[in-house]
Amino acid sequence: MLMRLVLIVILSVVAIFLVNYTGYTSIEYTWSNILYGTLIIILCIVIYKILVRFLRLFLFIVIVVPLALICFYYIYTYLTGAPPEFMQF
Repeated sequence: MLMRLVLIVILSVVAIFLVNYTGYTSIEYTWSNILYGTLIIILCIVIYKILVRFLRLFLFIVIVVPLALICFYYIYTYLTGAPPEFMQF
């Protein structure tokens, strides 16, 4: 945990260096700027982890559930000779 935090702080310093190097703006190397950069990186990591979990759920709902229902429909239709009553529109 401590090593990850140290790497995030180093990444924050590197990000400040890259912003200064590209000339986009001039950011000083103060403790508050490094802290803000660290907090932004941690926030991005948390948002990424939340979105990945929701993406897995979304893909399950959009891909797996319809495929299972289609398979059920064709197997039921094959076995009984008529489509299920609740699926007719």
